[in-house]
Formats: sequence, structure tokens, C-alpha cells
Amino acid sequence: MLTRWKLALMIAAPLVTGAASYAAAQGDAPARKDAIQKFDTNSDGKLDDAERAQMKAAFEAKRAERAERHREAVAKYDVDKDGKLDASERQAMRDDKLGERFKAMDTNGDGKLTLDEFKAGAGKSGPGRHGRHGHGRSHRAGMKP
Repeated sequence: MLTRWKLALMIAAPLVTGAASYAAAQGDAPARKDAIQKFDTNSDGKLDDAERAQMKAAFEAKRAERAERHREAVAKYDVDKDGKLDASERQAMRDDKLGERFKAMDTNGDGKLTLDEFKAGAGKSGPGRHGRHGHGRSHRAGMKP
């Protein structure tokens, strides 16, 4: 019985891995298409060396911006000054961000959210905003996050 189970797993594992790889590759296709469309200044459907260099510079600038925001967060919330955020420091950061978001949504400042305030505030983040870092499928579908 155990041997049959092992055999089934040995057969299924490559199939699952292949399916996951295929799905991941399909998920990248729209993002690739959007990147080509964004940086293809001569509209020939492909990126030449100059366009590729422009795309690389834009990605590096975005990465540097993210790194700077990370440094600022560590500087602000790293209470024990060990250069990284532990669980309690990350929780303090989340609570602070959540408080800021609540204040922005509470337009009349009464400390309570009405349904209208909630709808208006939730609509500001745009369609598809969800997930761990607020990244939905909106960036893949050509919508701005």
C-alpha cells in the first residue's frame, strides 16, 4: 500500500510542478506585454538596446525608491536599533499605517466610519487592490494600482 502511494506521488509531483510553472509563465505574459508596450518608443513591437536600457534604468530607479522607503521604515520603527524590524516593530508599523488609513477615510473626524466614508475610502485604492502588499491583478491588467 505504501509503495503505491509513493509511486502515485512520484508520478504526480512532476505534473503539479509543470502545471505550476506553466501557470506562472502565463501570469507573466501580460506584465511582459505591458513592459514592452510602455518602453517601445518606436512602436516596432520589440525593445532595442536603447529601449532596454531605458527600461532597466526605470526598474533600477523603482528598486532604489523601494529600498529608500524600507530604510526610512527601519529608521522610524526600529526601536532596538538592530537594523531590522522584529515582529513587534512590524506590528507597530502596521498599526500606524492602519491608523493613518482610518484617519484618511474618516472625513468628518468623528472617530467612526460611516458606510459612505468606507465606500469612498475603499474606492480610492482602486480596483483589484488586495493581498499581502496590496498588489492585486490590477497591475497585470493594465490598471494603475
